[in-house]
Amino acid sequence: MSLRLIETFVEAARLGSFSAAGRVLGLSPGSVSQNIRNLEDQLGVRLFERTTRQVKLTAEGERYRSRVAPALEALGEAAELAQEDRDSLSGRLRITSTTAFGRDQLLPVIAQFQTQHPDLTIELRLSDQFIDLVAEGFDLAVRAGILPENDYIARLLVPVTPMIVAAPDYLAGHGTPAALADITNHRLIGMRSNPSSEIFAWEVAGLDGRTERLAIEPQFIVNDPAGLLRAAELGMGLAQIGSNLVLPAIAAGSLQQLFPETMVRSRGIYAVYPSRRFTPRKVRTFVDALVAAFGSGE
Repeated sequence: MSLRLIETFVEAARLGSFSAAGRVLGLSPGSVSQNIRNLEDQLGVRLFERTTRQVKLTAEGERYRSRVAPALEALGEAAELAQEDRDSLSGRLRITSTTAFGRDQLLPVIAQFQTQHPDLTIELRLSDQFIDLVAEGFDLAVRAGILPENDYIARLLVPVTPMIVAAPDYLAGHGTPAALADITNHRLIGMRSNPSSEIFAWEVAGLDGRTERLAIEPQFIVNDPAGLLRAAELGMGLAQIGSNLVLPAIAAGSLQQLFPETMVRSRGIYAVYPSRRFTPRKVRTFVDALVAAFGSGE
């Protein structure tokens, strides 16, 4: 029995979609469907119930999946371990990242990594939308924010501290707020989250040292961190921007920090990948390269 047929079945069962399995395996939906039919013919059982909207495992399909999926993973692990001594990686590595960070900071690391491993094909999808790694068939993501769900592993790349800032020209014309409560008398710049469409609350240190979320009513809203930084530099109001972006502007004098006592390290940029018993060597090696490149000190 062809391992390709079994691999197609396992991916389709894992993702609940023939088209999603095809994206992972590099097959057309028609080829996936044909592979499943061939496997069903060989086994003499129906593995999936098919409708126009979804595919669902039959009871026989679920029993078969529970036996063959661990065996297929063990075969992949054995192949990886047999190649551990090779200097170069091969195969395909699929990565997704936020647009600005991926373009400006991640791409140079990928370029260097691919120079070291020329047999490895790397795909990078730049998107500010949330992407389900498992459903879309990605090996890892580079994401900004808080730690992800428990079924993912996260490695810190860049610690991020949100900082409240304003342009010197804005402060000269509108005055410098003496306390955080005074921001209601000032123009504010907000950023809207692409996945949820909510305006990000500002994150500040509370009296107990924990992070508090401060809802704001901005007069200007943007959906891009670099746009947020530029708007603040243009004197459009007060903004809260991550330290990874804003520190060079503060050092250059185009922005001035306000309320340093409210700073709290609440976020970061992470390499995120699914938690599984065996992580492919290409993923482990690339994540190690990211941590070394960004020097998080984790």
